[in-house]
Amino acid sequence: MILQALCGYYDRFAEANSSEIAPPGYELNSVSCCIVLDKEGNVCDVIDMIDEFEVTGSKGKKEKKRQPRKMITPQQPKRSGSRPEAAFLCENASFIFGVYKDRAGAEYRFKASRDIHEKVLAGLEDEGAQAVLAFYNNRKQGTYLYEGVDTSYFEDGGNIVFLLDGESDFIHNRPEIQAAWNRHLAQRSTEASIGQCLVTGEVLPIARIHGNLGGFGQDKPTVVGFNQDSFVSYRKEKGDNAPISENAAFKYVTALNMLISDRNHCMHMHGDKLLFWAEREAPVEEQAILGLMEGGTSQPDKLLDEVRNREIASILDSLYKGKSPEELGLDPHVRFYLLGLSSNKTRVVVRYFYVNTFGQLVTRLQLHHQDIHIAGPTWEPEHPSINKILIETAVLHKSENVPAPHRSALVRCILSGGLYPNSLYMAMLGRIRAEAAANAKTAINRTRIGVIKGYLNRLSRKSNNKEEAITVGLNKEDKTISYLLGQMFALLEKAQSDALGNVNASVVDKYLNAALASPQQVFPSLLSNAEKHFSKSKKYNIKMRIREIMQDIPSNGYPKTLNAEDQGRFLVGYYHQQQDIYTKKDKLDSKKDDETSKDSDQNHEEGI
Repeated sequence: MILQALCGYYDRFAEANSSEIAPPGYELNSVSCCIVLDKEGNVCDVIDMIDEFEVTGSKGKKEKKRQPRKMITPQQPKRSGSRPEAAFLCENASFIFGVYKDRAGAEYRFKASRDIHEKVLAGLEDEGAQAVLAFYNNRKQGTYLYEGVDTSYFEDGGNIVFLLDGESDFIHNRPEIQAAWNRHLAQRSTEASIGQCLVTGEVLPIARIHGNLGGFGQDKPTVVGFNQDSFVSYRKEKGDNAPISENAAFKYVTALNMLISDRNHCMHMHGDKLLFWAEREAPVEEQAILGLMEGGTSQPDKLLDEVRNREIASILDSLYKGKSPEELGLDPHVRFYLLGLSSNKTRVVVRYFYVNTFGQLVTRLQLHHQDIHIAGPTWEPEHPSINKILIETAVLHKSENVPAPHRSALVRCILSGGLYPNSLYMAMLGRIRAEAAANAKTAINRTRIGVIKGYLNRLSRKSNNKEEAITVGLNKEDKTISYLLGQMFALLEKAQSDALGNVNASVVDKYLNAALASPQQVFPSLLSNAEKHFSKSKKYNIKMRIREIMQDIPSNGYPKTLNAEDQGRFLVGYYHQQQDIYTKKDKLDSKKDDETSKDSDQNHEEGI
C-alpha cells in the first residue's frame, strides 16, 4: 500500500511532464560546481554552482546561507565498500580528478570514472561526448587542471557536472548523450532477474539493490535491503527476496526523496520525518494540513504570491475556529496519505502510515487543538505545533533529548483521535517538577499545561464523565479538590508577590513538588505563613477567594497524596488561577492608563 501510493505520486507528476521529478535513470542531485570544456577536452573555466541567499536565524537576525544548486542528473549508483562504482557525468573530484587520500584509492576512482564514460559514450559523434572523452584521455591522474584553479571547488566532496564551451545547457542534458545513457540502463536491465513485481503485479526485471534516501544526515538508508547471508531464502539473494521491479523501485525512491526535500510536504520532528501528500493536485488543502500540524507557525511560502499566502492564513484561522472545509470551499473528500519515517543507520523505519480524507484529517486536527487549547499569555503559542509539544518533553529543551517513542505516539493519537500517550503526559509532569525549582515561570508554561488539559479531557471523555471536563479558562464551578488546591497555590504565590515583591525563591519554586506529593503537610503551614501577606493584595482580594475555596474543601481536609491525574488537575488549576489574576491585573492597569490619559487630555485642553 505504501509503495503503491508513492508510485502513484510519482506517476502524477510524470503524466504532467513536471520538471520537478526525474525520469527513470535520473535523480535530483546537489551540484557544487561545473567544469567548462572546449571541444578538445581542455578546461576553459570552473563555474561556482553554490547559491547564496539570506535566511532569518533563530534569533531573528539575517544570516547568509550557501547551498549547492539542485538539478536533475543521471542517477548515481548505490556505493559501499572500498571499490565503489563511479557515476556518469555527475561525480565528485575523487573520481573525476583522482584526488583522494591515498594513491591506490585515487587511481581506482579515476579509472572507474574514465571507464564508465568510455563505455557509455563510445562511438557517439556528439561534440559534448567527444569533449568528455578527450578530457579523460588528456588527464594525468592526480593533478589539478591548470594553474589558478581554486581547488576549494573540488575538496568539499560536492558533485561536479560538465558544460561545453559556448553552450547554455549541461552536457548530461544533450539528447544524444541521454539516449546513450538510456541504452546503457536498458542493457543492465536485461542482466537482472525477471519476476512478478509486488507493487504493480507486472512481470519485469527485479531491482537487486534499491536506492538510498536523502535527508537523514550522514545516514543514507534504504526502504528495502537485504545485506546479510541470513536473509537468503530459497537461493534468492538481495532484492529477489522481496521482488519489486526496477521501474517501481525507482519511482517510489524518487517520490520519497522529492517529498523529503520539500518543506511543504515534510515535517522534521526531532529525528523523525512526517511526509504527507494528496492523491491529486490539492495545494490549498495540503497547505491547510501543514498549517494545522505546525500550529499556524509555518512561514509564508515564498513560492506562493502574497494573495495566496493571505488566503491560506485566513483558511487556517477559520479552521482553528471550527469551520468545516465545505464552508471554506475546500474539498473534504480528497484522499491524503501520511507516512512517518526514521532512520536506523542503513534502514528506514516506518513508524506509521495513515490514509484518510481531508475532511476527516481536519476534524482530527481541530479536535487536537481544541483539546489542548488553554487561555494564556499572547507571547506563548495559542496553537502549539507538534514539534513544540515534543520539545517540551526534552531535558534542556534539546532536540536530541526528545524521547523517540513520543514522536510517533503523539502523531498516532492526533491522527486517530485516541488518548494522548500516558508517557507524554508523565513526561510533561516530570519536566515541570524537575524545572520548577529553578524557574517555575518557564516550567509551567502554556504548551505543557495545554497538553495536560488535553490528556485529562480525553481520559474523561473515554470514561463518559464529561462533567469533569477541564475548560479553557478558570472554572469556579469545578469543585475537584486537586483543581481547587492548584488555584489556592496560585493565590498564595500572588499574596507573597504583593507583599514582598520579586524574591529569589517564590512559594512555587520552593514548595511545588511538596504540594503535589503531600498537600496535607504543605497547605496548612503555607496558609498560616500567608496571613501577614493578605492585607497587601489590593487589586485581587486573595483572602476572600481563598475563603471561597476553603468552603469547597471536604470536611476530612486536604488529601494526603495526589495521583498522577490529580497532579495534572492541580497544575491546570494553578495555571488557570494565575492567568485569571494577571489578566485582571492587565485590565485594571489598562483602565488606569486610559483614565490617566483622559485626565491628561482634559488638563491639556484646559491649559489651551
